[in-house]
Amino acid sequence: MATVYDIFQPGLIRGSERLPFDPEKAYAYVEHPTEGWRVYLRSCAFVSVDKPWFNKRDFLVVKKTGADAKGKSWEPPKGQMEGKDLGAKGPILKYLRENVRREMEEEAAIHNTKSIKYTGLVYQNKEKDYPSNWFFQYHIFEVLISNNEFNKIIDHFNWIKEHPEAFAKFKRDRREKDSISIYVEEGSELTKIYGLWSPGIIKLYLSYLS
Repeated sequence: MATVYDIFQPGLIRGSERLPFDPEKAYAYVEHPTEGWRVYLRSCAFVSVDKPWFNKRDFLVVKKTGADAKGKSWEPPKGQMEGKDLGAKGPILKYLRENVRREMEEEAAIHNTKSIKYTGLVYQNKEKDYPSNWFFQYHIFEVLISNNEFNKIIDHFNWIKEHPEAFAKFKRDRREKDSISIYVEEGSELTKIYGLWSPGIIKLYLSYLS
C-alpha cells in the first residue's frame, strides 16, 4: 500500500460509525474533507518489563479467551478507538495514547506504566468489506512497566483461571483475553500469533528495532 495517510494533519473531519462486524459499537475515524479518504483509528502496545532478564525484542502478549494456548491465540494488547473516545478537538495523538492505555488495562490488566512512547510506526491496511477509500491504522506505542506491575498482572490472570464463573461476568471488553505470556522472538513462529493483522504489526515493530 503506497500511501500512508497523515491522520495528524489539520482540517480532518472526525466522526464514528457502526460497522457490520460489530454493530453494537461506533468506531472512531478521521476523514479528509476533499480527498475523501477515511481512516479508522487503532492502537497497539509493545510492553516490556523493567528487569535485566527482559530482552529488548521481547514483549507481552495476551491470549484470546477460550483459545488453545498452543495455537494461533496470542497478540500484543491492541484495539480500535470508539467514537465516544475521540474528542471533537485536541491532538489526535492524545486520544490514541488514551486508547492504548485503555486497551492495556482491558486486555492485559496493566494499570500503571513507567513510560509510554509513541514510536511513529503506523500499520495501515483495510478490512475486506471497506469501500475503496476506507482504511484503518494501528499506531504503535512502546510501553515500559515495573516488575511489581508485572507480578500484579500475573496474579490477575491466575485469579481468572481460578474463578472462571466470576470472569464470565466481566464486561465484554474485559473478558476478551484470559492469559498473558512473553513473546520471545528466538524460536517463535509468527504463525502462532492470533488475528489477521497482528503478524504484520509485529514484523513492522521488530524491523524498527533492528
